[in-house]
Amino acid sequence: MVNMQLMMFLLVAVGFLVRKKNIIGETGRKDMVNFCLYVTLPFNIFHSFQMEWEWSMLKSFAQVLFLATGYCILSIIMSCIFYRKAEPDKRKPLRYGTIVSNGGFLGNPVIEGIYGTNGLFYASVFMLPVRIVMWSVGTSCFMKEKSESLVKKVLTHPCIVAIYLGLFVMIAGMSFPVSVENTISGISSCNTPLSMMLVGMMLAEMNPKGILDGTMVLYTIVRLILIPAILFGLTALLPIPALLRGITVIIAGMPTPVTTALLSAKYHGNEGYATGMIFVTTILSLFTLPVWCWLLG
Repeated sequence: MVNMQLMMFLLVAVGFLVRKKNIIGETGRKDMVNFCLYVTLPFNIFHSFQMEWEWSMLKSFAQVLFLATGYCILSIIMSCIFYRKAEPDKRKPLRYGTIVSNGGFLGNPVIEGIYGTNGLFYASVFMLPVRIVMWSVGTSCFMKEKSESLVKKVLTHPCIVAIYLGLFVMIAGMSFPVSVENTISGISSCNTPLSMMLVGMMLAEMNPKGILDGTMVLYTIVRLILIPAILFGLTALLPIPALLRGITVIIAGMPTPVTTALLSAKYHGNEGYATGMIFVTTILSLFTLPVWCWLLG
């Protein structure tokens, strides 16, 4: 977990220097945001569905999907309860960052380190409904338009299309030629370094004044403590394996995802504030995540 966090900060540092030295200008940075949202992220999502499906797994899948759905519902409710008094451009990333955690990028390696490949498999299943909510309800936090236009934009977003295709390929058991598979995995692997360097570029452009306010403190508590604490209590009452309980709590306690800043930059949210959310929660998660792991035993 520490190695993953350090790698993230080093990538952010590279992006920060690249922008400060003006190797990439503001226009180039905005073009890179579009490249991530429309190319590398869809490939990354599609590649995450590359797992073997067997109908005998249906019972285990159902349990994991039930837990993931409960987490998504809780997160959406929390995003609606808090931040009502926040400024509109800050409310967008705050709501999105509450609905979605960094469970896909940071959560998977942490869970694999704790529970092994078995845990990684169930974590990947857990992320299926999370990704659907992330690119539907989550994206709608940034798009304030008429309902018909909003639904059309969300349902045809490249990241949502990647989910459709990924689910179809997984359930159909399709395989690709080596050249195609290597292309998909290669573009997918570009997503993390590009996204984190973009965060560094946004940090270089950011005015830190007004970032560490009361709303940021509230958000940090909700993201890293309150949501995982509620799920920690609720899952203790359910007759489920400790493995599934651990996956649920750990993913719920992950910091703000990088897509918060990318979507803020694309859809007129406060990208500086969103970048601050990522930076603050990622640093503090170095302390909160080990505590959750210890409480889970």
